[in-house]
Amino acid sequence: MKSKIIHLLIAAFIIFWIVFIGWGMFKTAFKLTREKTAATDLASKKEIVDKQTKPKEILTELANLQAESRPILVRTFRVKPTDFKDVLPVMGTAKGKTEVELKFEINGVIKTINFREGQKIKKGDLVASLEPRDAELRIAYAKNKFNSAQAAYNSVLKKLEVHRKLYEVGAIIKSKLEEVELESESAKFQVETVRSETELAENELNKTSLYATKDGVMGPREAEEGEFVTPQDKVGSLLEISEVFVEVGVVERDIDKIKLGQKAKVYVDAYPNVTFEGKVEYIFPVIEGKSRTLTAKIKVPNPESLLLPGMFCRAEISIIELEGALIIPATCLVSSGAGITLVPVIPAQTLKTEEDGTQTGVVQLYRVSLGYVTSDYAQVTEGVNAEDLVVIEAQGDLKDNAKVKIIGIEEGSF
Repeated sequence: MKSKIIHLLIAAFIIFWIVFIGWGMFKTAFKLTREKTAATDLASKKEIVDKQTKPKEILTELANLQAESRPILVRTFRVKPTDFKDVLPVMGTAKGKTEVELKFEINGVIKTINFREGQKIKKGDLVASLEPRDAELRIAYAKNKFNSAQAAYNSVLKKLEVHRKLYEVGAIIKSKLEEVELESESAKFQVETVRSETELAENELNKTSLYATKDGVMGPREAEEGEFVTPQDKVGSLLEISEVFVEVGVVERDIDKIKLGQKAKVYVDAYPNVTFEGKVEYIFPVIEGKSRTLTAKIKVPNPESLLLPGMFCRAEISIIELEGALIIPATCLVSSGAGITLVPVIPAQTLKTEEDGTQTGVVQLYRVSLGYVTSDYAQVTEGVNAEDLVVIEAQGDLKDNAKVKIIGIEEGSF
């Protein structure tokens, strides 16, 4: 019985190993089969991809051709002959044509001052005067001295007349007559000297009055009545304003735009509805200050004396005025090097109107010659015709003979 059990266990053990080894072999065979199938599928897919590569390139080229055949959307600007003006805005301060410092020619105490700051006066008006007492005393003294010298001269003339008669009858010698003649000459010179002193005293009295030398407006008052002044002390200033100069600052980048004789319009806040006309009269040859500006003077006629020195002014200097010029936006310009400038132009004769009302055309890259150019606009002197359209914005790359569809047309006035 025991031997039978042992045989059964051995048989079971052998069967277990047979089943285990069989199962392992089955799994290995199944795995190899799957790997082979996967490799076959991968090869098939690779073959399919290789077969599709060339058609994909062809499709890309076809897509590009179709894209090229589709019109490019553009916004344009219509070229028309127009009057063009370019102005340079500047700011500055009004100053008198001339500024005369008012000073007395002699020392003295101010008696009267007959002006206020900003007051308009005429040539010959009395501006101020000194106490005249000292000058009047000098005149009185000089006149008395003159009268005395004149009396002495008259006395000598009578004495000379008597001596001449005495000499003629032989009562005196010639030397005595000559002595009286010399005395007469001396008395005559004394009279002339005193007359000059009198004139000087009268002239000094005239200098106690200070008169305006021309029409103008009074500047700041720098002395008061009762104050002692000398010829070095300024009483005030007389500003001539029949013409004024507006001094403006021009920044460094605009210096090449300023020329002598250019017209200018000047505006002030005091008269917002009045435009004052002038022209550039002076240009300083030096750039001054930290602001790096050049000073220019605009000469402005001021017959009604509306512009006063010190007024803040805004001015527009006319840089250029063109009549019937072809002006296009500067953004249209395309630089191709070597000084050549191109412009994408849609000639007027290529324009077509589609059924939906939109316009299409063909772009041509024209070489153009330019005249006056600013940062915003350019004058075309050759290469573009009136009524042509120039492209200012495109939704794609523009090339020669490219078809375009116009989605907007701008027309400018300058």
